[in-house]
Amino acid sequence: MEYDNTALRTADLFAGLNAEEIEGIVAAGKRKIYQRGDIILEKGERSSDLYIVVRGQVEVNSEWGEGPTLIILGAGQGFGEMSLLDAGPRSATIVSASEQAELLVLSRETLLKFCEEHCAVGYKLMYNLARDLAFKLRIRNMTCQ
Repeated sequence: MEYDNTALRTADLFAGLNAEEIEGIVAAGKRKIYQRGDIILEKGERSSDLYIVVRGQVEVNSEWGEGPTLIILGAGQGFGEMSLLDAGPRSATIVSASEQAELLVLSRETLLKFCEEHCAVGYKLMYNLARDLAFKLRIRNMTCQ
């Protein structure tokens, strides 16, 4: 099946990568479709997958059904990088906010193997992950003051 990877080419995670490098990473992942209201991840659960929104939107909540929406993520944006790196529990609940949300899911094992086999690309990916986490932490710090 042929997929439209336009949104993935603009993803912050893939900054500095060419189309062939991006396609290699995309081929290592799996596509999943969620319907509006579907819980993608629950706060506290253990998993180490990284998700990138291909199409649609997802809602990041501090607690499903209890907390306010922290942010809406759309095409090209990702989540799950903390658990990918430290294998710790999920820090938020993620819910599909659009009629359908299509996500690229990269398991920790698959992504690390890809990075080992393609060191230059792996370096760029890890740099982009660190930059994204630093940005999110900076925003969080500014909003919590």
